[in-house]
Amino acid sequence: MSYFVFLEFASQQVRDFLEELRNALSGYQKASPAHVTLRGPFVRPPNPDQIERFADRLRGYGVRIGNHGYFTTPRGFSVFLRAECVVFREMWYKPDFRSPLKDIQPHITVFESNDLEAVQEVSNFLREENILIRTYDVYLRIYQSRMRQEQPDFFGPPIVSLDATPISQDVWDIRASVLDRARALGIRLSVHTR
Repeated sequence: MSYFVFLEFASQQVRDFLEELRNALSGYQKASPAHVTLRGPFVRPPNPDQIERFADRLRGYGVRIGNHGYFTTPRGFSVFLRAECVVFREMWYKPDFRSPLKDIQPHITVFESNDLEAVQEVSNFLREENILIRTYDVYLRIYQSRMRQEQPDFFGPPIVSLDATPISQDVWDIRASVLDRARALGIRLSVHTR
């Protein structure tokens, strides 16, 4: 088992949109919530006091979600929306991905595939949609992964949840019917990759 620190979205609108976008593009519902992995994996749960200090640092800073990219993984490729916040570099610790802090790419994964053509199509879709969200209503959670052969990405219930109080309204710049277009793309990709 491994432990991770996720940044999640308390805004129902933001959370629902990100999860619906991810499900529409993937063609199935993911087990874990839409999130930014900031720390982990760890063999033991992180110190809750340290996580509380990180949550305190988040207060007053929004998270900007926009732009996109993709990277290779052991199982193929991940397409993501970037998640930016000035305090992420202070919190970042991902021993499996040893990148200089100036090169980190906090993100929300929205599509995974071993088909590069499908990945590029989703990336082009995200570029055309030009999604932009800024939200202040976020919180940190410690999650425990349970690696099981039949469901390798299952995350158990949160162990610790620490709220960062919202201070402002979300900024929401998303074209109408984007989820309908994402569903159509997801259906087309699922037919193409069978």
